Amino acid sequence: MSEILFRDRVRDKDRLAVREIVTSTAFFSRAEVDVAEELVAEHLTKGEESGYFFVFADSPQGRSLGYACYGPTPCTACTFDLYWVAVRESMRGRGLGKLLLLEVEERLKDLGGGKLIAETSSREQYAPTHRFYLSCGFQMEARIGDYYAPGEDILYFTKKIGRDQAMD
Repeated sequence: MSEILFRDRVRDKDRLAVREIVTSTAFFSRAEVDVAEELVAEHLTKGEESGYFFVFADSPQGRSLGYACYGPTPCTACTFDLYWVAVRESMRGRGLGKLLLLEVEERLKDLGGGKLIAETSSREQYAPTHRFYLSCGFQMEARIGDYYAPGEDILYFTKKIGRDQAMD
């Protein structure tokens, strides 16, 4: 993983890269894949005013291997939403997702820290996602039943970042 290059600048070709990355995981519906791409388009159109920030993990050859999308939660002092952390299927299990999350956390520390919130489905297929967040220091803080569909809850994983971490 020492050859991974991280970048924040979003490029037009990232729309396709994000679509390919998210599709490769086989976790997401077509509508969810479309949303992932739309967030890139929104950032390309509006920049930081979109509220969507990105970190891309690229190979030395310039191929995007994974990415994270996050942004400030509206009407909060220092809470941020983690919208996506996705890694190409061929790169899964190598620690790249954790590295991307660490990159997001460093950027949040530069902004003064706060709380990072990741939401996900309770479906069994997301058990690896739940374990990932827990292994990265998140805690499951809330669950709302039947959110996505009957029997499919939404789970909120949270983590304090930066100066607020010392308050635990």
